[in-house]
This record gives sequence, C-alpha cells and structure tokens, in this order.
Amino acid sequence: MLLRICHTTRFEYQMPAYDSHNEVRMRPLEGANLRCLEFDLDLTPDASTVEYDDYYGNRVYGFSIHAPHPELIVAAKSLVECTPGPPSPAIPMPFGEYLLEDHARNRTEYDFLNASRHVPFSEPMRRFFWLARPDPSEDVAAYANRTVAFVRDQFVYEPGMTKVQSTADEILSVGGGVCQDFAHLTIGVLRLAGIPARYVSGYLAHAAKSKAETVGAQASHAWLEAQLPGWGWTGFDPTNGCMVDERHIRVAIGRDYSDVPPMRGVYRSHGGRQLMSVELKIDPQPELLRPIDPSSSSNQQNQQ
Repeated sequence: MLLRICHTTRFEYQMPAYDSHNEVRMRPLEGANLRCLEFDLDLTPDASTVEYDDYYGNRVYGFSIHAPHPELIVAAKSLVECTPGPPSPAIPMPFGEYLLEDHARNRTEYDFLNASRHVPFSEPMRRFFWLARPDPSEDVAAYANRTVAFVRDQFVYEPGMTKVQSTADEILSVGGGVCQDFAHLTIGVLRLAGIPARYVSGYLAHAAKSKAETVGAQASHAWLEAQLPGWGWTGFDPTNGCMVDERHIRVAIGRDYSDVPPMRGVYRSHGGRQLMSVELKIDPQPELLRPIDPSSSSNQQNQQ
C-alpha cells in the first residue's frame, strides 16, 4: 500500500515573531513493514535545516528564522510504502517465569519500564493497575492484549477533555481523553506489570473497504509498542482496541509524548496571541511499477 501524506502546521502571530528556533519530527520512521520513499519539508518563510537522529533514533529537522515573520508554515510531505508483515512466532510465557528476568530487563530497558513525565507511577495509576494486574500463570502476550481491551472499555474517546500537557492521571480523573491519553495509561499499566512499553506517534490511514469509523484517522495518532517474548516490540492501538497493522505509520518513538511532539520550538514577539492550525491529508496512491531484474527468477519477481 502506497500512501502520500501531507502534514501542514500553520502558526499565525498577532505581532510578528522573530528569533524562532524549532525542531520537527515528521519524517516516517522506517522499519520492517514501512519504507519512506520520499520526504520533503517545506518551510515558509524559507529556512535552512539541519538533520540528526535523536536518542531514540527519530529523525529530527532543526531550523531557525531570525527575521520578523507574521506566520510560519511547516509542510511535511511523505510518500510511504506500507506492507503487512508476517507475525513473529509467539513464545507462550507465564508471568511467573517472565518476571524471573525482571532485574536484568530493567537494566536494558530502564526508560521503558519506569515512570516518565506523562506516565507517573502515582497512587491513582497504581490503583488502576491493581484492577488489571496479571495472574502469575497468565501468558504475557495475552495479558498485553487484555490490558489494551480493558483500557479501551473503561474510558470514552472525547477530544477536549484533556490537554497535550496532561499526564495519565488526567484520563483517570475525567473518564476520557484522546489517543495520547489512552496510550499513556496503557503504557503505565504495562510498565507497572514489568513489560517494557514505549510511546509511538504517527498517522493512521482510513481502513479500506470499511464503513466503520477509524478513531484517530483525522489527525496525528498515538499508540504504543510493548516488548513481548518472541514477538519483540509489538504495536497496540488502545484507542481502537486493536493491534497495529499496515495502516499505522510510525513517525517517532519515545518514553511518552514529551519525547516525540511533531513540532516544538520557541520564538520572540512584541506581544499578542498565536493561532495554530493543523491539516493532515493521507491519500492512497497507485502502486509504482518496479523494473524487472532479468537475472531474477519468476518467484523473486512476484515477491518484489
């Protein structure tokens, strides 16, 4: 499946901004089931960018605009190829056996096993975890699936109930939130259970040939990955109560939202308000024709 993505963020300033310094995480993250065939970052006003990978391997584009400007437009344009991957062989493992390696696992996956800015190990979080705690005989992968379904069933998806700065405690107190909140809460439960879990930001394409609404397909989306025996890092979408598939396009990974915002920055101004608007378009594209290698066998040609 080929998808063309255009993610446009526009800032309008009541008084011109200047000395603006920004970093952008909008390039799709390549993996076994996703290739980024094209990527372009259009900036208005025009500016030079510097590229680097952050601590978690996300591609970051930094840029500065020193001259006064009444608006800033950042348009990230991508062409990605998404392919469904064969599932890894599951290794059934009861929690009692899994936790025998808990100390060693905490050394190698410390960031994804402990509390973070948006995923505190607060008293409300611990009480919620107790409601969904694993049984020592329960399979680890089965527990991860059960936790995702449990979180989805307990809360409502309702934009406006939380803010981008909200922690997982917020969804517990108000009873609902958006994809960011569902991901943070599920991550907290899994970490308290001893399963490494990380936050994923990205995009969710509409399901083909489906009339059911896909929650999160209208804007940037968020989900999580849990490290499971045999499966490795495995994606779950608690907002939609399912495992991820080729429609989920990863852009960045981290401990929580604070590691992966699509754009963050600072600027100076002589006052006034800032208005931000975001537009996301994801359009399916016809399959590209690939050149045939004469030396390849017919089987190899069919697989390409």
